[in-house]
Amino acid sequence: MIERFSYSSLETFKKCPAKFKFYYIDKIVKPDDSIEAFMGKRVHETLEFLYQEVAKKKIPIIDTVLEKYRELWEKSWHNRIAIFRWREFGSENYFALGEGCLARYYRLYKPFSEPVTGIEFELVFNLDDSDGYVMKGILDRVDHTGDGIWEIHDYKSGKRALTQKQADSDLQLALYQIGLQQLENNVESVILVWHFLQHGLEVRSTRTENQLNSLISKTKKTIDRIRSKIDSGGEFAPKESILCNWCYFWEECPAKSGTNPYIIQK
Repeated sequence: MIERFSYSSLETFKKCPAKFKFYYIDKIVKPDDSIEAFMGKRVHETLEFLYQEVAKKKIPIIDTVLEKYRELWEKSWHNRIAIFRWREFGSENYFALGEGCLARYYRLYKPFSEPVTGIEFELVFNLDDSDGYVMKGILDRVDHTGDGIWEIHDYKSGKRALTQKQADSDLQLALYQIGLQQLENNVESVILVWHFLQHGLEVRSTRTENQLNSLISKTKKTIDRIRSKIDSGGEFAPKESILCNWCYFWEECPAKSGTNPYIIQK
């Protein structure tokens, strides 16, 4: 029985029920990483380090920040990292891409005077008054101005940046807003903020109460569908796409074909 759901788990179910089953029900764990995810994790960890230093009334110079990034990269590197475009864009290129994300962010936001109240802020919350729809999530950063205005910040290190229209309909941070409003006092308004680090772009959005209520209803229906399949022994059928050959669960999937060539050792 799955007691807690996350935005990631629900999105996985929507994209491919079989992948959801392998990961969240069968709990198959593999050491694989995509290079994009690996780079993103190191960038997130470095920004966490930066704001931890700022909380100590220290502002590290950019060289210190980038040295921390290199240290985290080298410490975490392993030989099961997928590099899809490895012939023309290898690990050193992705390392430099992450450096660029951090340097760009540093230039834009120094001296980091934001009213930060939480870094890697963990949320566990209910979608209604019962204990039947428990959600969890980790927020990259939470700011509070002290006058009832909160900001939920999300760092994106990938190439794709949301348009304003896409941000206005994004579900992940809106779910986090529901949790924040439930767990914190004096929440008058919440601003959702995305940082697209490759572009040096910041996008902001807000949600109405009606939008949040609609999201709660849709999310509960998705959870009900998952539980119904589990309880009835229903099939979690694979949803085939061009990404199948790069799936971590290619070996387990009944729909697999061709080869899975994406693990490149560097």
